[in-house]
Amino acid sequence: MPEDDQRATRNLFIGNLDHNVSEVELRRAFEKYGIIEEVVIKRPARGQGGAYAFLKFQNLDMAHRAKVAMSGRVVGRNPIKIGYGKANPTTRLWVGGLGPSTSLAALAREFDRFGSIRTIDYVKGDSFAYIQYEISNIFNTHFNESHFVSFTT
Repeated sequence: MPEDDQRATRNLFIGNLDHNVSEVELRRAFEKYGIIEEVVIKRPARGQGGAYAFLKFQNLDMAHRAKVAMSGRVVGRNPIKIGYGKANPTTRLWVGGLGPSTSLAALAREFDRFGSIRTIDYVKGDSFAYIQYEISNIFNTHFNESHFVSFTT
């Protein structure tokens, strides 16, 4: 489970790539595991090591599925190496495991204790929501590890 690994992020490092690997090729290989928001490919000068890439998935579960399924698989001509990339500071929090009766008001009540909320992106009945905070330092204080929050709707 991704929440059991404190190093887990939604960013994956993909190493041992062919020097001429393309974004399309990487997306094709990994998109079956989830929504890829960003692909960054680095190509060191010849003789300075192979190409590598960073893939940013929409959420941690998607990145974890891709990491488990693709580790050691061949992309292009090489077996790839996969690890979690560094987390980028953000003011946006993904909240999963919501029940069908969860309300926008309940989310606001539960999560405003961690900081001033700018917006909540949630459609009633969805199993997830995104909460955008005003400032990012709340994550250093409250969310530096996985938390499981239970609340009533």
